Amino acid sequence: MTQTDSKFADSDQSSCNQPSASGVLQDVHITHPSQSCFMSSIDLHTHFSYQAMVPEAFAIVMAPTDQSRSYGIFRLSDPGGMSVLKECEESGFHPHGEPADGSPIYEHCANVFTNTNLSKYGLRY
Repeated sequence: MTQTDSKFADSDQSSCNQPSASGVLQDVHITHPSQSCFMSSIDLHTHFSYQAMVPEAFAIVMAPTDQSRSYGIFRLSDPGGMSVLKECEESGFHPHGEPADGSPIYEHCANVFTNTNLSKYGLRY
């Protein structure tokens, strides 16, 4: 686990949704403390709302016990994933069909630069 990962690993569930210094809305959460790093159907629907408003939005998913990937930076594919989520009326955990254009529903952001000088916000009730 890297120093960055350990900043998030001390919490079993965390969320921080706010504009960054660059104005890009980001969704950071730990929802998979004992699972692999992926976006669940609930994560996809939550992020769809952000990305519909701000196309540059991205989601950071923390999975501190995943040995191969302790975090991922994702966004919905556009137009493929965005179209699937826009048409989906289901709630809760459920599968999604493949986008008509053959793209994945979501993808890893390859053009993100990381900075280990992170600030942690505790939004516990």
